Amino acid sequence: MSGDPIFAGPNQPARRSFDILDVTIDGEQVPVSTRDVLSMPFCVMVEFARTDTDVSREILVVAPLSGQFPIMLRDFVIGLIPWFRVYVTDWINVRHVGIEQGLFGLDTNIEHVLQMMTRLKPGSTVVAVCQAGVPALAAAAVLAAAHGRQAPDTVVLIAAPIDPLANPTRVVHLLRAQSLTWMQHVLTATVPQHFEGRGRRVYPADVQLLALRAYLARRIGEGGQMLDKILHDDGSDPYRFPFLDLYTSIMDLDGRYFLENTRSLYQDYDIKEGTMRFQGALVDLRAIRQSQLLTIEGEWDDIVAPGQTSAAHQLCTELPEGCHQSIVIPKCGHFSLFHGDMYRQKVLPEIVAFAGKNHSVGGLADR
Repeated sequence: MSGDPIFAGPNQPARRSFDILDVTIDGEQVPVSTRDVLSMPFCVMVEFARTDTDVSREILVVAPLSGQFPIMLRDFVIGLIPWFRVYVTDWINVRHVGIEQGLFGLDTNIEHVLQMMTRLKPGSTVVAVCQAGVPALAAAAVLAAAHGRQAPDTVVLIAAPIDPLANPTRVVHLLRAQSLTWMQHVLTATVPQHFEGRGRRVYPADVQLLALRAYLARRIGEGGQMLDKILHDDGSDPYRFPFLDLYTSIMDLDGRYFLENTRSLYQDYDIKEGTMRFQGALVDLRAIRQSQLLTIEGEWDDIVAPGQTSAAHQLCTELPEGCHQSIVIPKCGHFSLFHGDMYRQKVLPEIVAFAGKNHSVGGLADR
């Protein structure tokens, strides 16, 4: 592959609606309201709330910028709505973001998450999935250092590559195998003129889709949970939102972000080594003193293997011993941690219970 590949999928949207109209609570269909509460150049903070009662607890779901639209977490959000007023980082496809808005790098990623955290009420929970774990943890540390009690009461990291070398997977080896210069020349392209983001260098959706299809083909050949999800879709709405559609719903990523994220997470291990910077200043995880930290991993996760996420507990050294919990879900693969029956039966109850443990703020009391 050389030069700038021709983009596939010209109808790729700026955003994909979660289209959550209601949730089932105690056998009853409860309507759900959806609204945009904060708009930024590269992300919209979306609120989902049940309409039958005012739920006081707030949770921010930080979706990963790993290629898929945030709608990949639709099942995850539906599970949380009965318990929380849910906010989601709805990342915008940069193909549709004008170059005058600037480039989107890891700093901008952290800044957007930080701005959304500051919109939450005291006693809030932040849950970050996969790649989102590093910027979410960094934002929590920055907020804790600057404003103390404004930091989230609870931080939940799910399959987050905090220390990829703790248990390296095929993904880790692939992202370490090539130089950033090679990735920039081979894996990035320029957005064509007929899109609003024209001129922006991106890691394009069609290139990402090739990698996702290769992973899917390999996993299907081996059998297991990925094959089960396609043959026996256990999502909350498999007819309108089948797993395969969510999995292959891909958007462009800003080229700067793709390269900086790869370098920081998988080549230099900035968060683990204590060398991560935000707006020029070092990010100090020791500033997180008044939160509680839950890490959740899947025993069979071959993307972010067990040990990579739980490494966060050794880095947040100022948290009291009772504020830590690490869970490995038996016989659980990567996608089952946030989609399907395994998520609803094993992961969701752990999040709800852990968020309810901290009673220092009234808003976190169990409903």
